[in-house]
Amino acid sequence: MRRTKKGTRKRSQLAKEAQEGTTRIQRLYQNAATTGLKATGRSVGDFNEGFRDIAVEMSEYSMRSLENVFRAWQQFLDARALRQAVELQTRYAQNAYDAYVGEISRLGELYLNLTRRASKPLGQMPRRSK
Repeated sequence: MRRTKKGTRKRSQLAKEAQEGTTRIQRLYQNAATTGLKATGRSVGDFNEGFRDIAVEMSEYSMRSLENVFRAWQQFLDARALRQAVELQTRYAQNAYDAYVGEISRLGELYLNLTRRASKPLGQMPRRSK
């Protein structure tokens, strides 16, 4: 009879430890899932903000570029000599190229910042244990 009571206590103790382990694992999983969702939400918000910045930059560049085209056409139409028209065209082409290269550099920086900001919260998520 003693063995039976001792065996029953041992089984109860093992069942209690298993239940506590299961509860602890469930809590850890819920915390990881909650943290992951919060990090993903922040990441999506940063991603949207970054794309908004890029869209604003592209819009401003397009407006500046269009204004430069109209200004160049006006100067081209006002040109009296062929030499003056060629000089205007050369100057416009050089300015347009410089503006384009500057804009591409600026957009590259914006995309890089977007990637850094959007991935930062995801990097802070807890890692899966193996």
